[in-house]
Amino acid sequence: MSDASLISAVVIAIVAYVYLTIIRPARKEQAYHRREMRDLRPGDRVITTANIFARVIDIEVQESGPAHIHLEIADGVIVTAMPGAIYRKLEPEPAKTTEATPNSPSTDSRHGESPSETGRSSA
Repeated sequence: MSDASLISAVVIAIVAYVYLTIIRPARKEQAYHRREMRDLRPGDRVITTANIFARVIDIEVQESGPAHIHLEIADGVIVTAMPGAIYRKLEPEPAKTTEATPNSPSTDSRHGESPSETGRSSA
């Protein structure tokens, strides 16, 4: 095997590695984000790229340019964002139950004990 064919094989292997580990997964993620933004509806919960949890209020589709998405980040606080500012759509919250879970503070054996009950003093 000559040096030229060995170098060509190495270059092809490096290009294939970069494509399979960087470019292809990034394209899949971009396609997933586009689908998620297309399927976004008012009332959906989202997280923004600034790590803010919000609820979609309205989506204005422009004749030219990107859509404007109105997000409620707190009661009565509405901001307008571009689709690229939304990191991902959150799954709907499951119905909350009133039962105490084993790890909840209300069932913790030390919760609510006074310092004398735990053998520690406050002084």
